[in-house]
Amino acid sequence: MKKVAAVARKAGTQLRDRSRSTKRKVLAIARASRNKTETGRQKMKKAYRQLLEITSRVVGQAKKFSCEIARRVKRGNLSALHKAKKQLEQMIPRIQQVMRQTRERVLRGNTRAEGKLLSIFETHTEVIRKARRISPMSSANWS
Repeated sequence: MKKVAAVARKAGTQLRDRSRSTKRKVLAIARASRNKTETGRQKMKKAYRQLLEITSRVVGQAKKFSCEIARRVKRGNLSALHKAKKQLEQMIPRIQQVMRQTRERVLRGNTRAEGKLLSIFETHTEVIRKARRISPMSSANWS
C-alpha cells in the first residue's frame, strides 16, 4: 500500500500507517508469552485480540486501495498500480487465512485447524515433522 500511496499521492483514500501500533502489540505478545501463569496467558490473548483488530483494519484499507485502483480513483503509473493491485489481491486472502488460524489457535485453543498457512510468501510450504527415535530400552520392552 505504501507503493500505491507513493504513486497515487493524494488521490483516493490516504494511507494510514499502522506499523508502529502493530510493532507494539507484537512486543506485548512476546513479553506476555514469557509469563507462563494464567495472568500471562490472558495478557497474551488480549494483545492478540488487539493485533487482530489492527490487522483487520489494514486488510480493510487494502481492499479499499484495490477497489480504488480498479475504479481508477488512484491515478499515476498504471503498470505500477496494476502490479500493486495484483499483489494486494494475492495477499488479502492469505492475511485473512492467518487471522482465522490465529483466532482458532490462540483464542479458541484449536491447534488442529485445517488448511494451515505457514508462510504468506511461500504458500506451498509444509510442516516438516521430526522423526522420533525409539530408545533401545523401549524397544526391548516390546518383545
